[in-house]
Amino acid sequence: MELAKQRAAGSGSEHMDTLVAHSGVESHVENAPMAAPIHMATTYTRPADGEYLADDYIYSRNDNPTRLLLENEVGLLECRGKTVGTESPIVSCAFSSGMMAVSSILLAHSAPTRVLMPHDLYHGVPTVCLDVFTRFGVTTQRVDMMDPAAVCDAIDRAPGNEDVIVWIESPSNPQCQVIDIHEMCRAVRQTRNAKLTVVVDSTMAPPTITQPLLLGADISMHSGTKYLGGHSDALLGIATASPWTSRGAEIGPRLKQVQIAVGGVASAMDSWLTLRGLRTLAVRVSRQSKTALHLATFLEEHPLVEEVHYPGLVSHPNHDVAKIQMKTGAGGVLSLEMPDENRAMALAGALLTIKRATSLGGTESVIEHRASIEPEGRKVSPPGLLRLSVGLEDADDLVADLDRALLISEAVCSGNA
Repeated sequence: MELAKQRAAGSGSEHMDTLVAHSGVESHVENAPMAAPIHMATTYTRPADGEYLADDYIYSRNDNPTRLLLENEVGLLECRGKTVGTESPIVSCAFSSGMMAVSSILLAHSAPTRVLMPHDLYHGVPTVCLDVFTRFGVTTQRVDMMDPAAVCDAIDRAPGNEDVIVWIESPSNPQCQVIDIHEMCRAVRQTRNAKLTVVVDSTMAPPTITQPLLLGADISMHSGTKYLGGHSDALLGIATASPWTSRGAEIGPRLKQVQIAVGGVASAMDSWLTLRGLRTLAVRVSRQSKTALHLATFLEEHPLVEEVHYPGLVSHPNHDVAKIQMKTGAGGVLSLEMPDENRAMALAGALLTIKRATSLGGTESVIEHRASIEPEGRKVSPPGLLRLSVGLEDADDLVADLDRALLISEAVCSGNA
């Protein structure tokens, strides 16, 4: 507990890269271990008088030292660069998966709840809303998140008794749209709805790239399985409430209550793996962003590729916003569109260095045909779209793999193989 407090307090003067490199290190104590321990205990002895002290651990669903350390580290990263007052501490909660983080955010609101969501986003979010939470007073509404005026109109038209969540995903999955978070937060706070929460799923832009809370969001969430863990070996989600907005200060304690009461907490092992991943986050994401831009440029110029979606490209419609909002690069995910599904599947099938797998943010490059994995009736991806998560391989090897596979795909689909 003491280590978590020290790290959460911080000095405020360290660069983001330094903070992530020291994740989990007890920097203010002599003879400190240079790697955080894994606390596997589920229960702790009770004092003879029956009274637990304020900092005592009781049961790992309530508190686990490894999970608490991760929560404090991520909260520190999300808020780096702006003073946090003692009257409103950072509340960060680690969950057993990204979808448990999504579900817990919904549970932290009061029914009835309306979720305004973009047309392009990870299909799991509308799926859990429609298949599960409609039974508990949650309704969803698709809006054009590129148009703040349209979002404000949807908020004003919502019944006054509803909690309203503006669900932003930036960059979006899989078409890599970049929403202007600062402008959206400014616009929606001019509406008449007092029960409004702005949630940003920033999974594809970790804190070294984008800090949504500094841009005005009430909650920033990540599937820690992706970039925060970064090695395709941890399953974890994390959500951090803003210590600066009134809604963040209100929702944060509710989110912590849901985490403890419902019990979908991150395990000690997954918390430790994610802490380990944080230590290389800055260098991994920097390398992945650089390689992704190289591949996106190559693919954009390739005659067999119809379209490339990557915010780092000057041709991307949201490039100007991305340059400001995404501080250190446009991330490691891009999407490419082939003329049709057959060519897309043939391209994926011909790749060797790039692996066919779901998920993103790992050290290995993976590609996936998104439309074929999205639920029927809720597909958001064009039929020829492939999402490519760029790893840490040599950029020239990845270009060669794509170039060869593109030629094979064309030969097979045109009957010239």
